[in-house]
Amino acid sequence: MKNVHFAAAAGLIVAMSGIASAELLHVTITADNHYALYTSTSSLFSYIGGNELGSAGNPGTYNWSLPETYEFDSGERVFIAAWSDDSVAQGVLAQVFGQAEQSMHSGNPAWEVYRTGLNRGDNDPHPTIEEIAGHVLTADSLNLWEVPFVGEENGVEPWGTVPDIATAARWMWWNTPGDSDPLRGGSGAGEMLIFGMRIPTPGTLSLAGLGGFCLARRRRG
Repeated sequence: MKNVHFAAAAGLIVAMSGIASAELLHVTITADNHYALYTSTSSLFSYIGGNELGSAGNPGTYNWSLPETYEFDSGERVFIAAWSDDSVAQGVLAQVFGQAEQSMHSGNPAWEVYRTGLNRGDNDPHPTIEEIAGHVLTADSLNLWEVPFVGEENGVEPWGTVPDIATAARWMWWNTPGDSDPLRGGSGAGEMLIFGMRIPTPGTLSLAGLGGFCLARRRRG
């Protein structure tokens, strides 16, 4: 069965925001090994959720074995912070549907990546919204966003098929110079990474206080 949990995502107002654009997103995501999911509108950043801090799944054999599913108002941009345990393989795999069922899965050309130069590993906490806001500001102001490496679709080794994620979603990571396959073999080069995407079809959402993003999280059980 699946357990469903409802919560309000915490938000950080770095500068005053009035009316913000938003789109309802349905995201099912996993990462080898760790990820945390965020949104932003102007200078308002919100934390949506992430996977297990350790290497084991809860449930699932590994922390990447079973994905998490979220439904939330995206704001203007969506970000995935991701990092590995520097061993065997690494990557992000995400199924992303917006309104009218348009797909923005991992591997879509809309995604870009910023290599922070900072390393995280097993049992490190998810980055705070202050950290993510700082990294995004640096990447934006210095034009440091890059085209990510896009690998095979869901179903390839060493992961096999991750359930509940479309076959069309593709594993992605940082395009490591000189490495023909950054998804395989341990990688500790400048992790964590931040993947970002601007939402192409926004609606309108009024924000107040510390943010009112609502989300639903489902875990396989």
